[in-house]
Amino acid sequence: MLENKILITGGCGFIGAKVVKLLVGSDYEIFVIDDLSTGTREAIPTNRVALKICDIRSEEATRYIAKIEPNYVIHLAAQIDVQMSLEQQLLDADINVMGTLNVMQACQSLPDFKRFVFASSAAVYGDNRDLPLVEASLTVPTSPYGMSKLVGEQYLALNEETHDFPYCALRFANVYGDKSGFGKDVISNFWRQLSGGVAPTVYGDGEQTRDFIYVDDIAQALIHALKVSQNGTYNISTDEQTSIQDVLRIMNTILSTTISPQQLPARIGDIKDSRLSNQKFMMTTSWRPRYTLQAGLEKCLKANKRKEQVLSK
Repeated sequence: MLENKILITGGCGFIGAKVVKLLVGSDYEIFVIDDLSTGTREAIPTNRVALKICDIRSEEATRYIAKIEPNYVIHLAAQIDVQMSLEQQLLDADINVMGTLNVMQACQSLPDFKRFVFASSAAVYGDNRDLPLVEASLTVPTSPYGMSKLVGEQYLALNEETHDFPYCALRFANVYGDKSGFGKDVISNFWRQLSGGVAPTVYGDGEQTRDFIYVDDIAQALIHALKVSQNGTYNISTDEQTSIQDVLRIMNTILSTTISPQQLPARIGDIKDSRLSNQKFMMTTSWRPRYTLQAGLEKCLKANKRKEQVLSK
């Protein structure tokens, strides 16, 4: 039995499965909680990982955490759809706030608990134009999703004060990768539309910018965060901003297409520009983002194309 037990909530999902695969063969005994609402059992090597299928809000999850007594938790399970959070605010808060509290409180009484790594989001900053955003920047969420992530951070900080709870909150920039072709983010949408010969949907003028980061860089950051000794919040990003129009241009080039976008009105809750400084985390750890947007898109689009070829057989 390995001494270091680690639990990944949402471990069968887009980011979680990457983390699990990186940890397999390491000095950790790996446990996963996932309700499989978006993730799949096939995403992880279940012969080397203990998988518990349950909801993070449930007593079943609480009992499981008490039973396995993890030393570390990477908490990824969440509702991540900004537009859905606007339409179903109670559900968003129930999953992202109450679910986080349920997992966190279950960890408070564990005998040798070392660190709770929380997946937060750049959405906590809202439409803050003072770029690049640093961890001390004003947080003004423009969506219930962003608010729910900020509340999760605040509960962790409060429990550090009241229970000496060890935590690290990572504010992710816009994550994309080789499974995002089947998601709802802008790169996923572009991939499906361009591959199908359909005009990609651009909301607003397309000049809005984002800080896009490849999923492998996010997974590596989560593992580095396990060893961060200083409690607090850290941005995980490339510290670069790219317009939506430029993303479309790069993807057209990679796919050898020349499809112009269909422009629709800007959506409520969407921000204008985003760029996060990653200096604090890089000064604290040896982590560095490895993938440029061009390289990351080439890798994920080729992988998505292979998946579609397999599915079509």
